[in-house]
Amino acid sequence: MQKMVVSQNGDGDFTTIQAAIDSVRVFPLEPVWIDVKEGIYEEIITVPENKPTITIVGAGENKTIISGSKYARMKNKNGVEIGTFETAVFHAFADLFHLEQLTIQNVAGFGDEIGQALALYVAGDKCSFNHVRLLANQDTLYTSKGRHYFSNCYIEGHVDFIFGSSVAVFEDCTIHSLRKGYITAASTPEEKEFGFCFKNCKLTGEKEATGVFLGRPWRPYAHTVFINTWMGEHIHPDGWDNWRNEENEKTARYFEFDSTGPGSESSGRVRWAKQLTEEQVAKYTMENIFYLKDTWLPK
Repeated sequence: MQKMVVSQNGDGDFTTIQAAIDSVRVFPLEPVWIDVKEGIYEEIITVPENKPTITIVGAGENKTIISGSKYARMKNKNGVEIGTFETAVFHAFADLFHLEQLTIQNVAGFGDEIGQALALYVAGDKCSFNHVRLLANQDTLYTSKGRHYFSNCYIEGHVDFIFGSSVAVFEDCTIHSLRKGYITAASTPEEKEFGFCFKNCKLTGEKEATGVFLGRPWRPYAHTVFINTWMGEHIHPDGWDNWRNEENEKTARYFEFDSTGPGSESSGRVRWAKQLTEEQVAKYTMENIFYLKDTWLPK
């Protein structure tokens, strides 16, 4: 295994995270481990598609912080708005990427003059995240494609702040709403059985975060399920929104099982979302969810 250290103090191999990634050869011959020491790293980071098997480990969730402030309404040198997908602070495009013990934050803020501002953009396959804090407002986490596993993570935002078409499992995570909005906006393809799966998570919110929906379908066949999840009082009684299109109610795949907490009352949920039975929820195993062309079981 190739190992390197990033430290702003100059006592490591590199002073920036991107410099360490850039030093890795294309398609490395062995896994790469990058330790990032405590500090606030103000940089926009990309792990390119041709550099798989990289692991980046911080000094702690609140000690190693990667920070950026790009936003959708920001204009490029030609005076054109950069749009949603150019705003991410961290881009994970490679397969078998792992990240843990740090924070990624987009501090651009929110509002019509800001628009979307991503913290993390993931497009690799078999990517995992452990004890990672993702902080932003609109569109915090974009899980574009592939299989992704988030464990013991903290994700906050307010509008569609977990979105995309990947297969993603969130286990033992805290999902925090800053204000009224929507937690998920899945765009699961019709042919995929699974999209976003939340297991043993906790949904919390600020005092002003009232009437928060569990999700709305970015694409018609959105799939999202909450299993054994505690839900705060900020969750809207309806649970789910159709994104101003009743046709989505015929195709969106929205489920819950054994929700608890003040926001879990199922009697007020929209009729087109379902409560799973014990028999139905039994298929939501890691083996089933992450089986595509092969089986992946994240460590």
